[in-house]
Amino acid sequence: MPGSPGVVVAEQPHYLPWVDFYEQVARAGTLLVLDNVQWLRRGWQRRTRVALPANVPTPPPTEPGFQWLSIPLEDPHRDALIGELAVDARQPWARKHLNKLVTLYGQRPHFATQVLPLLEPFYDGAARESGPGSLLRLLLASTALFHESLGLKPDIRLASSLERQGDEKSARLVEYCRQLKAQTYYSGLGSSLYLQVSLFRDADVRVLWQRFRHPPYAQGREGRFVQGLSIVDVLANVPVDEVRRWLEPSPWGPFAPAPSGG
Repeated sequence: MPGSPGVVVAEQPHYLPWVDFYEQVARAGTLLVLDNVQWLRRGWQRRTRVALPANVPTPPPTEPGFQWLSIPLEDPHRDALIGELAVDARQPWARKHLNKLVTLYGQRPHFATQVLPLLEPFYDGAARESGPGSLLRLLLASTALFHESLGLKPDIRLASSLERQGDEKSARLVEYCRQLKAQTYYSGLGSSLYLQVSLFRDADVRVLWQRFRHPPYAQGREGRFVQGLSIVDVLANVPVDEVRRWLEPSPWGPFAPAPSGG
């Protein structure tokens, strides 16, 4: 499932991302990984959401229906860039994460065939990662784990390999688009809080907003459907061919209107 030429998606690297991220990748000719931005202690870069244990009832909608799986870092300072961070190799986190995922999803219908064969070699390699930049390498590897099975072939570029101009987010993204010869920037709706669409328009780059509708699926527990979990949760419960159909590019639309004042 090659992406659309001339379409750029810019995302920070993530740990075992959610399915909405892969829908963006499916649309993109180029996935620009923002490895040269400041990390967020409570952000999504080094952690992912997974299911609650089977013996824990699904909480009401006012409470989270998930738990976090987080990669430990080695003495990170607040202003560090994502590409500079080191994984804390002193902790046996990789074995613990694999064991937890097996415990959570081992009885789900597609975990043993679609997920576990990919996770085992990944965590075996993750246990040996250390030093500056090791977090970035792990995040890129965790994302790419499922590219082949999902039929994705993104052209992946690191923002640190491009020329960076200015500190303002929108202007910097426009400059990246110019260097990548992009005609379209495909953005998640969360970016509407800061993205200055007028700067893209001036550079002859159109902005399209993601409106992916997450299909519900059986998660193996009573109660509400919990959205936004890791792709591991999806592929443990849903046949990969069906997930591929979720990601198939459809006509461009409907999309959210451009934010006012942009």
